[in-house]
Amino acid sequence: MRKVSKILDFFMFTLLIILFGLLIFAMIYSIRGEVFPILVVKSGSMEPVLSRGDVIIIQNVSPENINADPVNGDIIVFYKPGTNVLIVHRAVQKVDEGFITKGDANTSSDYFSPVPPEYIIGRWTGIKIPYWTGLGYLSLFLRGEIYPPYGKIVLIVLIILNVFLIVKDVVSRVKKNSQKEKIIES
Repeated sequence: MRKVSKILDFFMFTLLIILFGLLIFAMIYSIRGEVFPILVVKSGSMEPVLSRGDVIIIQNVSPENINADPVNGDIIVFYKPGTNVLIVHRAVQKVDEGFITKGDANTSSDYFSPVPPEYIIGRWTGIKIPYWTGLGYLSLFLRGEIYPPYGKIVLIVLIILNVFLIVKDVVSRVKKNSQKEKIIES
């Protein structure tokens, strides 16, 4: 049982460090007014190339460097016009006002096209962590974007569990130190 507790402590500590690091990076990007370059695909509109739950890496791109083509056009990330919702779709045509976009799994181009150049955040680098790893789904779940409100409840429980384990460890160390002091005094 002690070994399981140590493994759980190590796992929770490692998870906390990773989340803290990602939080720092996200805050830096937010302060700079930029979108974090790691994104989770929220829908199946880009299947079979990208699936819901895929974690993708994006890079900044200037509009003149975007390749627009119905088959081989760049997959771009942009704000849906008039909202703060990020969309991951293919640039299928360049027009004076911006880009006509379309999800590969959709039959027609986006009704809100053209997307103005200033709404474009970046281009997919071609690097992804597939949905089947569960990382993207975990992110969507914990943010409450799938199965709300269970994801947020689980996140709160994990935080409480982590705090409990840290407090338990601190109390255990304090007790050990006080026992050592009593032995030394004797």
